[in-house]
Amino acid sequence: MDIKIQNLSKSYKIFKRNPGLKAAIKSFIKRDYFLFHALKNINLKISEGEILGILGENGAGKTTLIKLIIGLLHPTNGSILVDKYKPWERNHDYLKKVSVVMGQKNQLWWDIPASESFLLNKHIYKIDDKKYKLILDELIELLDVKDKIDIQVRRLSLGERMKMEIIASLLHSPSIVLLDEPTLGLDVISQSKIREFVKFHNEQYNTTFVITSHYTKDIQEMCKRVFVLNKGEKIYDGDFKELINNINPKRKLIYELPKNFDINLIAKISKSFTFELNENIITAELPEDNLQGLLVELLDTTPPASLLFEDLPVEETMRSFFENPNKYIK
Repeated sequence: MDIKIQNLSKSYKIFKRNPGLKAAIKSFIKRDYFLFHALKNINLKISEGEILGILGENGAGKTTLIKLIIGLLHPTNGSILVDKYKPWERNHDYLKKVSVVMGQKNQLWWDIPASESFLLNKHIYKIDDKKYKLILDELIELLDVKDKIDIQVRRLSLGERMKMEIIASLLHSPSIVLLDEPTLGLDVISQSKIREFVKFHNEQYNTTFVITSHYTKDIQEMCKRVFVLNKGEKIYDGDFKELINNINPKRKLIYELPKNFDINLIAKISKSFTFELNENIITAELPEDNLQGLLVELLDTTPPASLLFEDLPVEETMRSFFENPNKYIK
């Protein structure tokens, strides 16, 4: 199922008032409203079987876009077509083909075991017994929660609850899964398991995933393509690695010199390349071409005791990007 979004906008009429009794009384007589544009003229196409990451700061419009695709909101302008369906019409056939998991919202019943909620979903989506057992067993094994499904949801850890939410969203074998902050607040191991699960499920069943996340590592590990929003507007749509390289094309080289290295030869190299020398450790942050040139010079001069290449932290790179996106997007 392809998702086609054309000229999509969503606005809200918001009431505001100053604090205090006087302002409260005044608001009864005359209220001040302003129009908040959550999304502005968004155009996006998502192909079947793709994993798309949606990035943006708080208030950028990520969750609004998810809610529009699932049909929880009606757009102010523009259109969304998922194959032949308009999401806000809430067609039953469409709802059987999509699913949403929101990291800050629970769909499972709090005071009963997750297994009971799974049974409820089985009846809602009219899944036959054999298929239900097959899908549930596979999901339980992949997410390693076999000993947790009969425990009250409120007694589970945050990571365990999120895994149960994902199982509930996949029981009816949807073609499209929307994940809004799926790893929010989870520990490193739980985050990793969910990332691995998404990639595996996508490869096995060609399921389309649309993922929003504040954790850049989520997007880096799961998504080749990203759609970046800033104050409700699209500022980038394309390959994530290309974006990172465009923002910060530098890599880091750590070159450990042997203890008997010739300081004069290293000083000669420093006239052509910028690097730091701390005792016998050379550290350089340079664009790829310059870094390769420095490496060739060092290898010709003296063999290393050890050497290491590191990519610069993606989080730092994206922070620079959001501080001034116009600097990097032409």
